[in-house]
Formats: sequence, structure tokens, C-alpha cells
Amino acid sequence: MFISLKRYLVGADYELAESARRMARLLLEAVRLHAVVGDPSEHKKFQKDIARLEAELDREFTPSQVLVVAGAAAKTLEDYSQRTMRYVRMQSAELQGMLAMLTETVAAISAASDRTVTRLQNIEKQLERASMLEDIRSLKARLAECLVSVREEARRQREEMARTVTELRNEILRAQQRQAPAAAPKPAGAPGGLSRADAEEALARALEERAHAYAAVFVIERIELVSGRFGAQAGEQLVQFFRHHLAEGLLSSDRVYRWGAGSLLVLMERSCSLEQVREEAQRVASVRLEKTIQIGTRTALLPVTSRCAVIPVFQYPSLRLLIEEIEAAVARRGAAAC
Repeated sequence: MFISLKRYLVGADYELAESARRMARLLLEAVRLHAVVGDPSEHKKFQKDIARLEAELDREFTPSQVLVVAGAAAKTLEDYSQRTMRYVRMQSAELQGMLAMLTETVAAISAASDRTVTRLQNIEKQLERASMLEDIRSLKARLAECLVSVREEARRQREEMARTVTELRNEILRAQQRQAPAAAPKPAGAPGGLSRADAEEALARALEERAHAYAAVFVIERIELVSGRFGAQAGEQLVQFFRHHLAEGLLSSDRVYRWGAGSLLVLMERSCSLEQVREEAQRVASVRLEKTIQIGTRTALLPVTSRCAVIPVFQYPSLRLLIEEIEAAVARRGAAAC
């Protein structure tokens, strides 16, 4: 009888051990697959530890031995959870520091950024209450949106400030020029202004001093046609009229040089970009002008239009290459005008 009972008890122990092993394997697999990912290296190590415990269950086990593996798994999970929580707290503290610094910076930039500052302060408060890694990830996404808004606002303010500074500087210099007691005497050279030799000398000096200067070339349209029909005197009147327009429309420090028969060159020292200088020159060149000229006993009202090109002087290694580029620009604008 005892032999028969022992046989049934042995079978019961085996089934109990097998059931416990299956349950433990399922639990370990669930823990391995659904564990929260914090630090990637720690998560990889945790996966290996759980996989090692799963492999130990493949050996012959008694129910008590299964409980030992389950205890080791619980200890592994507890250690990993503590490391993950430390990682989450470190990430949270780092984000809080970044947010505090960013909020102070944005607040110092301009009062126009009040809305962005408020959004950042709200995220900072939510981050202090965040306890789960998913919360921090969500807040990171919101922080990225705020950063995009900050960059756009900073770019807009920078462009607006550059335009305002340029306009104010132009107005101040024009006012000073208007209030000057007497106009400076014109240097000798080409009729009505500085000559091409003066221009080449100024360009050479700008290259030598490595000044952040631009050469703006203005080609007056239909000069040859006007000169051929009404005489060279009429064409010269249009050139001098347009030269005066450039002197009024640009800074008083910008020198206007006569480059060719129907072209003028302005040396513009600017700290801004090529696009901004191009816009400034185009604004002056695009004005439609009319000039009444005297032809013997008659008068004629002629339109005065121009085409312009801006060349960054500081990008050229020699005066020869710079002059070649200026000549090519004049030729292209002259051909387009014809």
C-alpha cells in the first residue's frame, strides 16, 4: 500500500514542479518583454539576466528549486527597477535644469516671448510631478515644440532688429548730412564725381584692410541710345541725375564712383549678409525716375532706370579678379538692358 501511495505522490510532485516551472517561465518572459526601458545599457543587462534565469528552468527542478529561481528573478527585477528610477530622476533633474536655464534666457530676450515663457514654466511644473518615464517622454516632445517656437521668435526678432538698426542708421546719417554747414568739395577726376581710378584705389584699400565691404554696380539703361539720339551731353545729364539719386538713397559714407560710360559703382561697408545688401541696393535701383533734360532750345522728359549687381569684395583674393568680376557684371547688366 505504501509503495502504491509513494508512486502517486511522486507523480504529484512532478506535476507540481512542472506547473510551477511553466508558471515561472511565463512570468519571466512577461517581465523580460514588458520591462520599462530607461538606460539602454541597463535594460540590455537586465534582459540577459532574465534570459539566464529562464535557461536555469530547463534543468530538472523540484518545486522548492523553482521558488529559488523566482526569488532570484524578483531580486533582479527589484534591482533593475531601482536603477531605472534613479535614471528617471537623473533625467528629470537634467530636464529641470535645462528648462530653468531656457526659461531665464527666453525671459531675458524680449517681453514679446511671455507666452513661450509661460508654456515652459508649465512644463517645468509638470516635470516636477512626473514619476513615470512615459511622462518625461511626453514632456520632452512638448519641450521640443517650445524650442521650435523660441528659434522662430529669435530669428524674427533678429531680422526685425537688423532692419530697424539699418533704417535708423540711414536716417541719422541723412539727417547729419542735411544739417552739415557745407558740402565737402568733390575730388578731382571724372565729371561730377569720383573716377574709375579712384574706385580701383578704394577697392584695393578695402582688400588690403580686409574690410567687410560690397561693390554695388549700377548700370543705367538706354544711355547709349540717349547719347546717340540727343548727344553725349544728354546722356551725361542722366548719369549725374542717377548718381545724385544713389547718394541720397544710400548712406552718406557710401562713395559713388563713375565706372564706365553708363555705369556707377558704390563701395558699401556693411556687417550684414549679401542678401540684405542686395535688397538695399535693389530698393534704390528699382525706383522709377524721370529726368527733364535740355537739348538746345528744347526739353525732353526721359525715364531713368537701372540694373544692379552686388559683389562681396572680401571674397576675392586679388584686385585683378575682383575687377574682372565687376566688368563681367557690368557687361551682363548692359546686355540685359539692351
